[in-house]
Amino acid sequence: MPIAPHGLLQQKFHEAVDYSAFVQIAADNQQDGPWRQRRGQLELTAQQRETVAGFTRTMQVLCLTGTWCGDCALQGAAMRVIQEANPECIHLRFLLRDQPHADLVVAARINDGFRVPTTFWLSEDGELVHGWGDRTLSRYRSMAAKALPPEEAAALRLDQRPGQDDPVAQVLDECVTMFERVHLLLRLSGRLRQKHGD
Repeated sequence: MPIAPHGLLQQKFHEAVDYSAFVQIAADNQQDGPWRQRRGQLELTAQQRETVAGFTRTMQVLCLTGTWCGDCALQGAAMRVIQEANPECIHLRFLLRDQPHADLVVAARINDGFRVPTTFWLSEDGELVHGWGDRTLSRYRSMAAKALPPEEAAALRLDQRPGQDDPVAQVLDECVTMFERVHLLLRLSGRLRQKHGD
């Protein structure tokens, strides 16, 4: 999990912008095409929508990302679709991986690299709950199937994984699963249950 100081994450969350404003930043750099395309390709299933709509704990979600990054566009659009299913509980913000945010970029290194997207889930009162960096598992499986020697890819059974017929929907499903995991962590938190009396 990427680690960044508590106060820094709260500060950056308040400096970050919502999805529409971030796509406008991408448009200003003539890089909004993938963001708009991916948003148009994504739709929650009825079951996914019901799951997300059932969330009761507030989460702050900060995505450190790049306008130029294809994986960022896909994950960012997926997170936006999820947020739209429960905007009361999901507060989603985006931060461009550029100056003046080098302090967070350095604190959020993954495998000693400055990777995007990197997403932080915070509780309603700003405590770090979870961090998730770089590509989703399905994206890594797809890349590995192409990049690794055939015998190694076969041993890992990379060509027999479910969801390969629709890789965009697979990424959305992985994002929904992550949001559900964070919500359950928040909902079952003894600290928050005591605070809310539930």
